[in-house]
Amino acid sequence: MAAFQTATGFILVAVAWLMPRRVAGARLGPALPLDAAPFVVGAVLLTAMSGRPLFAGVVVFALGAGFTLADRTTRATLREPIVFQATSEFLQVFSHPQLYLPFAGPALVLGGAAAAALAAAALLVFAPPVWTPVPLRGVGAVAAIAFAVWAIGRPPLLNGFAFLCRRLGPSGDPSADAANLGPFAMLLVHCALAKSERPARQGALRPSLAPPVVRGVGDRAAPLVVVQCESFFDARRLSPLLPPDLLPGFAECCGAAAMCGRLEVPGWGANTMRSEFAVLTGIAETELGYDRFNPYYALARVPIASHVWRLRQAGYRTICLHPFARRFFRRDLVMPALGFEQFLGCEVLGGSKVPPYQSDPELARHVLRVLDVEGPQTLIFVITMGNHGPWLDRGGPIDRIVAGCFEPESVPQGAELLRYLDGLRRSDEMLQALMGGLAERHPGARLMFYGDHLPSLPRAFDYFGFTEPHSDYAIWPGRDRGPAQTDLPAHRIGGAFVDLALGSCHEAASPAPAPPAV
Repeated sequence: MAAFQTATGFILVAVAWLMPRRVAGARLGPALPLDAAPFVVGAVLLTAMSGRPLFAGVVVFALGAGFTLADRTTRATLREPIVFQATSEFLQVFSHPQLYLPFAGPALVLGGAAAAALAAAALLVFAPPVWTPVPLRGVGAVAAIAFAVWAIGRPPLLNGFAFLCRRLGPSGDPSADAANLGPFAMLLVHCALAKSERPARQGALRPSLAPPVVRGVGDRAAPLVVVQCESFFDARRLSPLLPPDLLPGFAECCGAAAMCGRLEVPGWGANTMRSEFAVLTGIAETELGYDRFNPYYALARVPIASHVWRLRQAGYRTICLHPFARRFFRRDLVMPALGFEQFLGCEVLGGSKVPPYQSDPELARHVLRVLDVEGPQTLIFVITMGNHGPWLDRGGPIDRIVAGCFEPESVPQGAELLRYLDGLRRSDEMLQALMGGLAERHPGARLMFYGDHLPSLPRAFDYFGFTEPHSDYAIWPGRDRGPAQTDLPAHRIGGAFVDLALGSCHEAASPAPAPPAV
C-alpha cells in the first residue's frame, strides 16, 4: 500500500508538471530544474505535513490542472499565456467571478475544484499515512521558504538572482519564453527581472511636481473629456453584413473630428490597463520592460509622469469616473499616482458589480453632471463598463438594427456577437449624448473617444476572417478643418489630445514627449 501511494503520488505530480508544459510547447533546457521546482517543493511539503504522498499528489495535480486550464483559456481568449502579474488577479476570480469563469466554463471550473477538494479530504480521512506526519516541521519549512523568497526579493540577492535569470536567455516574449524555459520558469524569471529593473524605471519616470499654473476661466479654459470605451471598435469593419448606420454617433464624431483613425493597442481581448496607462502617460510599452504586461501591478503605485500631471500643472481639475469597484486593478492606488485628484467609482456613481453593468448612456449623464459642478477648467477621464464581456444573455430585447444583421445560429459565437453589437449601440448613444451636451454647455470643449481593445470573440472573428488587432479613436471637434485620418499607437493619442487642447501644437500627428530611457 505504501509503495502504491508513493508511486501514484509521484506520477500525479509529474503529470501536473507536464500538462502546462505541453500547452506551452516547452522544450528541454537549462531552466528545467527551475520550472519543476514549484511542483517538487509543493509535493515534498505536503507529504511531510500529511505523511500521505497520494494526498500530496492529488493536491498538486489539481493545482497543475487548474493552471493548465487557465493558461489554455488565456491563450485562446487573449492570444497570450498567463504572465506573472496575473497573480494579482487571483483573488478577483473570487470577488468578480463573472469576469473570468464564463471564459473557462463555470461547470468545469467549479466541478473540478469540488472533485479535487472531496478527493483530498477523503484521502486525509481514510488513507493511512505512509510516514509519520511532521506538520510542525512542514510549517517551519514553509516559513523558511517564505523567508528565502523575501530575502531573494531584496537587493543585493535580487540583483544576483536576476543576473542568473538573464543567463537563461529570456526574450521578454511570454509565449516564446514559456516554450524555451517552461511556463513556471518563465513566470519566475520575468518576475525577478521586472522587480530588479523597477526601482530605476520608477525613478526615471517620476513626474516633475511643479506648482500648478493657474489659468483663467471662461473661454480660455475649455473642459476636456476622455472616454475609454470598453471593447469598442468600429465593427462595420468586421463584415458587410453589418449596416453602415450601425454607429451613427461615431460616424458623426469622425466626420467632425480633428483626428481619427485606427488605434494600435497593446492587448487583445482584455488587459485594459495596458491601453489605459499608455494613453494617460504617453509611455510606449517598449519602455516598460517586463512591467508592460500590467503597469498597474507595481510600477504605477508611485507617481508616474503623465499627461494628467501636465494638465494638472496647467491648472486643470483632474477627475476619473469608473462605475465599478475602485480597487479593481488597484486603480484606487494608481489613479492618484497618475495625477488624478478625484476618483469616483460605483460607490458614488452607482452601477452594478455584476452584469448588467451601468449603461454607457447613463454614465454620460454622470459625466455632464460632474462637469456642471466642477466647471470648465476640468479634465474628466471616463472608464466605461457597460459593454464588458462576456456577452451572455442578460435579458432585454436586442436593438432591431443589430438583430437583423444575421441569425445567431449561423455564426460561431453569434449570440455573443449580437449582444456585443447591441452594447456598441449603447456606447454610440453615449458618444452622441456627450457631443450634444458639451456643445450646448461649452462650445470650446474637447472630447477624445477610443476603444481600449477588441472584444474577445475569437471564433466569430475567425468566421469572418477578421484579423485586425486595432481599435478606433476620434478627437472631436475639428474646428475649421476636416479630420486628419491618422493611425496612431495608444501612447501617442494622449499627447496629441493635450497638445490640441492647450494649443501648444498645431501638428495633429505630433508625438507625445518620450519618457527617459532606462
